[in-house]
Amino acid sequence: MASTFEPRLWKRASASVPPPRSLGRRMTFHAAAALIAFSVLQIWLVSSAISAGAPSAFVITALVVLLALAIPAARAIERHWYHLSRQALASWGLHARFRRDVRRLWAAALFVPIMWVSGAMAATDAIAAIAN
Repeated sequence: MASTFEPRLWKRASASVPPPRSLGRRMTFHAAAALIAFSVLQIWLVSSAISAGAPSAFVITALVVLLALAIPAARAIERHWYHLSRQALASWGLHARFRRDVRRLWAAALFVPIMWVSGAMAATDAIAAIAN
């Protein structure tokens, strides 16, 4: 009589779920890469905005946004996954949450600079139109 707990089936089932300890390191990599992408995109957009006629204070505002918004947010998600990977058991639900958080992190890193720079440029144009 065959058993469902044969060593072969048991090994295959346990190997299919990656260990949770690797998730903290993987999230650290994603957070660092997302911060680099955020910074490069932000520098490129701000330099393009300044060459298009934005005020010089725009650079200071860009630096404040980077220091006050992006770095603490990336560090918080990295710390969350570091602690979670130390405490949680390996499961597909944990990996689904990891993939969701990675998607959110990259979406924020790529779309936040575009949205705030375009919004700041629109506000600058609106203020200039009112002043004239």
